[in-house]
Amino acid sequence: MRARRSLSEVLAAVATVVALYSAWHSGGHAWRRIDEQYRAVASLTPLQRKHAPIDALPLPSDIFDFYAAHVGRGDRIYYQVLPSGFGPSLDLPTIVGRVGDFYLLPAVRASDLRHATVVLSWYADPAYLHVRFPIQVRAGLQPIFVSRLRSR
Repeated sequence: MRARRSLSEVLAAVATVVALYSAWHSGGHAWRRIDEQYRAVASLTPLQRKHAPIDALPLPSDIFDFYAAHVGRGDRIYYQVLPSGFGPSLDLPTIVGRVGDFYLLPAVRASDLRHATVVLSWYADPAYLHVRFPIQVRAGLQPIFVSRLRSR
């Protein structure tokens, strides 16, 4: 009986050593990669870090800052984006909506225009929606609009 316990203890010890070595061996690669990524973003300002995922797409992050200044908690957003290609697997309305869904939290996307409190227009004219907007803000001369349908 004692011999069996000793054999099982030895096997458990060997398995533990193998597992620890495996974790150490693969962990080194992961830690080096994490360290490289940290050094790449360590010098960025907080705003640059916030914009990094958008700039990597590339989309102009200042437009999302404009939208963020006019939407907030309780808003339900309808995205009005002219149909256009963006890449091999995404179109512009899809990518603008997905980035906005993340960047503009805690506001959420409305299922359709009837359920929205605000319309965010991306190079599109909100007049084509044939809806009255009590409040509308435009980003300079660009056709970028935040059009409020009702309060939050």
